[in-house]
Amino acid sequence: WLKLPRGGKGSGFHSVVGRSPVAAMSDDWCTIESDPGVFSQLCEEIGVKGVQFEEIYDLEPGAFMTYDASQIYGLVFLFKWQQEKDSRPEIDAADHGIFFAQQVIQNACATQAILSILMNAGDKLELGPHLKEFREFTSALDSQMKGLAVSNSEPIRRAHNSFRQQSSFEIVQEKDAKGGDDAFHFIGYICHEGKVYELDGLKQGPILIGDAPPGDCAWAEKAREEVKRRIESYAQKAAAGGEEGESGELRFQLMAVVNNKCLEVEKKVERERYLRQRANISLVSRGEDVELADEIDDDDAPGDIPTFEDLSGKEVAELQGIVAKCTAAIADLDGQLQGEKKKRQKWEKENALRRSDLVPLALCAMRHLAAKGLLMPALEKGKTEHLKRVEAKKAVAQ
Repeated sequence: WLKLPRGGKGSGFHSVVGRSPVAAMSDDWCTIESDPGVFSQLCEEIGVKGVQFEEIYDLEPGAFMTYDASQIYGLVFLFKWQQEKDSRPEIDAADHGIFFAQQVIQNACATQAILSILMNAGDKLELGPHLKEFREFTSALDSQMKGLAVSNSEPIRRAHNSFRQQSSFEIVQEKDAKGGDDAFHFIGYICHEGKVYELDGLKQGPILIGDAPPGDCAWAEKAREEVKRRIESYAQKAAAGGEEGESGELRFQLMAVVNNKCLEVEKKVERERYLRQRANISLVSRGEDVELADEIDDDDAPGDIPTFEDLSGKEVAELQGIVAKCTAAIADLDGQLQGEKKKRQKWEKENALRRSDLVPLALCAMRHLAAKGLLMPALEKGKTEHLKRVEAKKAVAQ
């Protein structure tokens, strides 16, 4: 599990007595920030291709209606962890053909939840050579041994630790300190053979949530109901216990593992270009003066677009309408593509900052500000801006 301070970044959460081998392995895994950009790049560095993470802000019915159900591979849920009894029955993962690994070390629950989703996606995802080999190697192992295999996987650990927060100082917390930061934990939700499962590495096995009802994104809606139930249950317990809930910190986070949107949009653009080219060639064959702007090999065209024979039965005006429609669609898709590329560029910049030690820069700036008598005004201005951001996040969450 993780310990997240106010603001969202994690610090180590240790509750280990002595120095067991498992405890020693835990020290080899850092905490990482819960962020779509971090998780998307983490998958890429492990070798997985064609996926990204999207944060889900709406937990009301229909939250997944804008997604293709076949392209939601799983959900990652971050919540405030509490020691409590869970009476829900656990199933045997092997009997149901589910990859399940118990969490045997601290700090790795985010990566473990992600792996639980990726490894159960079957052939729908390109896992890359390492995870394919890892899946074959661990296929006959029980859940605890799978967890140990995860902890000893050097490519997975190296990718995970590449997001280690860099700092010139190390803040060491007392293990027995009271009133510290809250502990947070990650779990995954998947749909397997028509049933929705919860995968929590702290359990002995998967938990069956229920059958996935028919309909668009039905399984994700089923998981959403379970997530919302857990959030409401926590809120009721917090209210009954008089816990403070207006601190502005992010206590819950839900992310969907979906197809890489850049690749998806590029495929749609390519389809429109093939269709436009066929329509233009059909117009040229009828003596129309048309510029063939799409120089692409028709042999690679997708099978779901009209053939030349289909187009030969259409009037010139209809063909011109197809060309105009394709051109408009391509322009719209290009706008979406640019938006996705900008988002990924933003992720890259943020991840580069996460991997940089900015403490020397901050100390140097503070020293110069203090020398000019500007440090305290800058501090007060920073506090004001922080409060504005907190209020903005509250408004988005409501």
